[in-house]
Formats: sequence, structure tokens, C-alpha cells
Amino acid sequence: CTDGTRVTILNEIMDWVQDSDSPNASLGYWMCGMAGTGKSTIAKSLCLMLEEQQLLAGSFFCSRQIPECREYHRIIPTIAYQLAYYSSTFGESLEKVLEEDQNIALKEPFIQVKKLLIHPWEAVVETKRFVGHVPVIVIDALDEC
Repeated sequence: CTDGTRVTILNEIMDWVQDSDSPNASLGYWMCGMAGTGKSTIAKSLCLMLEEQQLLAGSFFCSRQIPECREYHRIIPTIAYQLAYYSSTFGESLEKVLEEDQNIALKEPFIQVKKLLIHPWEAVVETKRFVGHVPVIVIDALDEC
């Protein structure tokens, strides 16, 4: 975002991030609006802010203009890869999943979510090796996939 613009919405989102480990926190933040209103610009600025604070665990920016970014089946494997980079415990668990099912990236999204995200994340939670805030994942323009 251009300096001084969209400050309110970025602050609101960062407040949500900072409160994400509260028992009453919601698990997701959904931003919607008409095409061309700056949602992608906000998402990119948010990623920069989160990265500075080491809170960005992954991101995927869908786009009709880029073939690799408009294929929905790439979203979950990409996020899983980024989470593995963010958390070594997640990565170790993900490695086991990939050894068991080398074609997981070709499966339906609900199977990918379960095997590539939920199961490895459960391993992170069980080991209690995750310290700090809950990591944030940003997905932009999902309707373009």
C-alpha cells in the first residue's frame, strides 16, 4: 500500500493477528469487497508486515493471469511446503506423509488439507514445540482459481 493508505484495515488485521492466541479468537479473517478495491494490495502489504515480525507462515496469491497461480490444486501443497520451512516439526511430519503418498499433490483439496496441513499440524501441537503466536497464512483472490 502507498504510505498512509489503508492504515485502518491493516491495523485491524494486525490486531486480530496479535489476539490470535486468545481463547476467544476466531481462526480466520475474511476480507471481501468489489474487484479493484485494493484487497490484493492490502494482502501484499500485510504479508510484508507479518514477515517483518516473523509471523508469516505462508501465502498464496491466486491470479487468472498466471497459469500456475490459477490452479486450485497447487494452493495446499504450496502452503504445506511453506509451513515446513516455517516449522521443522511440521516439516518432519510432512515428510512422513509424502513418503506414504507421493501423489498427494494430485488428490482432491479436502484430502490435501487433511494430509498436508491438519495431520502435520497436529504433530506440531502434540510436541508443544511451537512457541509464540499462531502462524498466519494469507490466501488472496481465491475466486480466481
